[in-house]
Amino acid sequence: MNSRAGPQYRSTEPQWSLFGPPVYPVYPPWRIWEALGVVVLFAVAQVLVALGVVGVMRRVWPDIGQNVADVPQLQGVVIPVALLVSHAVGWLALLLVIRGRYGLPFVWALRLYRVARRLFARAFLGGMLAQVVLLAVAAAFPPPTEHASPLEQFADVGRWALAMLFVVAVILAPLLEEAMFRGTLYPALRRRWGVRAAALIVTALFTALHATQTGSYAVAIVGIAAVGLVLVWLREGTGNLWPPIAFHMGFNFTAFLPLLLGEPPQV
Repeated sequence: MNSRAGPQYRSTEPQWSLFGPPVYPVYPPWRIWEALGVVVLFAVAQVLVALGVVGVMRRVWPDIGQNVADVPQLQGVVIPVALLVSHAVGWLALLLVIRGRYGLPFVWALRLYRVARRLFARAFLGGMLAQVVLLAVAAAFPPPTEHASPLEQFADVGRWALAMLFVVAVILAPLLEEAMFRGTLYPALRRRWGVRAAALIVTALFTALHATQTGSYAVAIVGIAAVGLVLVWLREGTGNLWPPIAFHMGFNFTAFLPLLLGEPPQV
C-alpha cells in the first residue's frame, strides 16, 4: 500500500480537546504488528548491541571482568553504543513503516503539528510536577539498597557520561518513545480496540520497556505506569504528539535535579 492522501484516514467525528477546539482523530493505515514491530526492533537492538560490544571487548581484553556493572570501562563503551544504535534503529524502523511502506508525510502521520509555546510549557511543567511527586513518594518508600539500574551506574562513570545520559533521557528518549508508543502504536490499537484498551496495552508495554530502570521497585513501576497513562491522555486530548513529548521531557529533566545532590536519575 502506498498512498499520500492523508485526509482519507481522517474520522468525520470530532473528538474532545483539552486545550482548544475539537480535533479530528487520524486513524493511520499501518497495522498493529507494524507499529509493535518498531518497538520490538528498538528493544532487541539495544540488547543485541550491548551483548555484542561486551563480547568484543572481552575478546580484546580477556581480563576485563565478567560483570558489566563492576567495570567502568565496559559501561563507558557498552551503554553509549547500545543507546545510540538502538535509537538509530528505532527511527529507521519508523521511517520504513511511515514513509517507506505507506509514503505518508512523517509530521502528519505522527501528529507532530505546530503547538503553542504555552501548551508545550504547561505540559513540560506538568511532567516536572509528576516527577517531584514520584521522588517524594520514593523518599517515603525508598528502594532496596541493592537497587541500581545500569543507567544509574553509568552516570557515575564521569561527567561526560552524565552529560550524555542527560541528552539521551531528556531529548532523544522522549522523542523516540513518544513517536513509537503514543505516535504509532497507540493510534493503531485505538482504531482496533478503542481508547481504553489501547491506553492500557501501550502503557503496559511502555512500563515493561523501562524494567531495566525500575527492576522490582514497586514505586517506580507504578510511577512509570501512571506517567504512561497521562501521556496517552495528553495525546488523546490534544490530538498532537508534542504535549506528551514535552511532559516526558519535563519528567526526565526533573529526575536529574536530585542527581546533583548525589541521588541517581530515573529515566
